[in-house]
Amino acid sequence: MLIAGSFTALKTRGGTMYIIICGADLTGKGLAQRLTQQKHDVVVIDKNPVACEEIYASFGTVTINGNATDIETLESAGIDRCDVAVATMRNDADNLAFAMLAKHYKVSQVIVKMNDPKFENVYKTVGVRNISRGTELLIDQIMLNIESPELRTVISFGNIEICNFMIPEGAECAGKKVAELASLKGFPQHINITCIFKDSTNSFIIPRGDTVLNGRDKVFLCGSIKDIKETKKYLS
Repeated sequence: MLIAGSFTALKTRGGTMYIIICGADLTGKGLAQRLTQQKHDVVVIDKNPVACEEIYASFGTVTINGNATDIETLESAGIDRCDVAVATMRNDADNLAFAMLAKHYKVSQVIVKMNDPKFENVYKTVGVRNISRGTELLIDQIMLNIESPELRTVISFGNIEICNFMIPEGAECAGKKVAELASLKGFPQHINITCIFKDSTNSFIIPRGDTVLNGRDKVFLCGSIKDIKETKKYLS
């Protein structure tokens, strides 16, 4: 049942995508808000009529109060012309069923939020490659905050984080070049020092191999949480 907006007004415009989001939890709601603001054509499906009405009232996003694993509901939502299908429901079995239906309708990009890691192989078996490991990432992020409170997360995407860390005065790495640091035994090979805020000049620089690290430099690291924590040991 369509309870908000009109599908007749939705047309795929140049540069925009037609996106169906199944699940109006905080993740689904947040995605709907951002994608709508970016002028994509977005439809949200959820069983909760109140959640649907709230999203439509807040962002003007088209919503359907219905079951995302029901074929009639999906066809009403325009699954046959969907560019991206996103499953953010709380139940992995529902997300899996929706992903399989989206694959059946040849949706080019299917993304799921995995709640239980036990479902990962099943998702991959049915051809889903874009898996957001929400619970694991949240646990990793909390552990990072507990174990390394001096690391500040700037942004997260997938299993990659960008964090910044201030090199303490008197650190062993002070006075060393970036290339020297990277050549040390055990230094993580899959970490990127994306930029450095130099306290001495109050400015950002893009580091090169011959860039010298100093105490009170704020270093921005890009990589997995494991590699970031390991790199921090070399910067302390």
